[in-house]
Parts: sequence; C-alpha cells; structure tokens
Amino acid sequence: MKKVLIIFIIVLAVLLTAAVTNPSREDFINWGVAEIRADAENDIERIFGGAVAAPMLELQTDVEDYVFFSIFTLEKSDSEVKYLGVFNNFFTLSDG
Repeated sequence: MKKVLIIFIIVLAVLLTAAVTNPSREDFINWGVAEIRADAENDIERIFGGAVAAPMLELQTDVEDYVFFSIFTLEKSDSEVKYLGVFNNFFTLSDG
C-alpha cells in the first residue's frame, strides 16, 4: 500500500509540475524569435530577423492547450510544422 501511495504522489507531482510549466503562446513566440536570432549569421540579421519574426510568428501560430502540454502549429506558406511544448521546452513533432 505504501508503494502505491508513493507512486501516486510522484505522478501527481509530475502532472502538477507539467501543468504549471505548460508554455504559453507568448513563450513559444519568444522561443521562436530566440531561435531565429541564434541562427542569424550577423548582427543585422539578428536585429531585423527578431523584429520581423515576432509579428510573423504571432500571425502564423495556432495553439492547442491540453493543460499538461501544448501543441503549437506553425503554418508556413506550403506546409505546417508542429511543436510540442512541455515543461517550458519545445520539441519538433513534424517537419512540414
């Protein structure tokens, strides 16, 4: 019985942590801008890439919030890219 209670508490703690750290749309956009800036080859690309990226990501991103995680869909002109957001991290699910 003690093992079951310990497992229950651990699972509950993980789910609570996942719910609290579920990233928002704003978190995703900030992460996307940071990724674009990190891939830039010079300072001008970093400045303009960040300035252009935020509004574009704002318009092209759909979010499905599932309390413990979120699915972010980035709609490109000819494809969609899906990302999993969980524990304040983002992972690519599909490359469109």
